[in-house]
Amino acid sequence: MTNLASVPRAFGAPRLHYEDTINADPISVRDTILEIMRRLQNEFPSQSEGIIGTEIVLAEVLNNIAEHSYQCSGLGDVIISVLCTDDMISVETRDYGVPMPGLNPPKTELEEIPLAVEDLPEGGFGWFFIRSLSSHMEYRRIGQQNIFCVQIPTSVAEPAPKIS
Repeated sequence: MTNLASVPRAFGAPRLHYEDTINADPISVRDTILEIMRRLQNEFPSQSEGIIGTEIVLAEVLNNIAEHSYQCSGLGDVIISVLCTDDMISVETRDYGVPMPGLNPPKTELEEIPLAVEDLPEGGFGWFFIRSLSSHMEYRRIGQQNIFCVQIPTSVAEPAPKIS
């Protein structure tokens, strides 16, 4: 159940651009997500689907960088850039942490989930959420830098009219 596109989509003129360099620690990650979400909700008050998806993707991506790329050290910069148009929110992160294994995001599929709440796994859903909420994602390692880009649609495409 993935809608991952192979080619990034081009959309209209930018309406919002946010860029910052943050430390890869839980407090900085949380504060940055809150600031980006505040700005998005001010700019796109009626587009809740893309906004909610963006919050989930931001949380997963930034937490993955802090936990895995910088190995929970709380040390290391993350450069984050968010560009928004009427139809899409594009997020790019850059960091100097450990590269992704195999130089690719993990391939993930949801496994059958046990019925008992106490048997639910604590993690393992992040890449599924990122893939299912995005229309495009891309990872590159250039020199010592990880570059991750993801696009989240802010509007649902209208269904094609039925032809009688």
